[in-house]
Amino acid sequence: MRTLFGFYNRIRRSDCGVSSLELALILPVLLLMVFGLIEFGYNLFARTTVDKAALIGARYAVTGQGYDDGTRYNSIVAEAKQLTEVLTGSTAEAVTVTVSSIPAGADETALIEGDAGHPCDRVQVQVEYRYVPLTPLAGSLLGAEITVQALERMVNEPWVACK
Repeated sequence: MRTLFGFYNRIRRSDCGVSSLELALILPVLLLMVFGLIEFGYNLFARTTVDKAALIGARYAVTGQGYDDGTRYNSIVAEAKQLTEVLTGSTAEAVTVTVSSIPAGADETALIEGDAGHPCDRVQVQVEYRYVPLTPLAGSLLGAEITVQALERMVNEPWVACK
């Protein structure tokens, strides 16, 4: 009986395996925090990139470049998409650029999609990116795909006389 009691005391005072137990308890929480930080950082990067792409597209649109030769719409889309090439998985289907215009003096209900407008009209560039989460845990919590979008409106410069 005495040897059993002594063995029990020796095990109770021993600290063998404590660090392994601490690691087993802390590691999942630590990994969850690290992957969450990575996912948040990439999501913020994607949102900032899409915002900047819409801004660049709108700034290009107001200059009127390509108005005379009919390449204006395609040039605006190309300028906006150029910045989104850095996003992971940004294939042609992942990024959508929509250019619309609102005639001068009209309200927002007169939005004309697929048209960059004329001088003094308002032009609207909308960029959408279908963001796929990097980590499987975030994908199961947030969904398989998240749409990140940005919208920018500006007034076209009067490169010819306004109507």
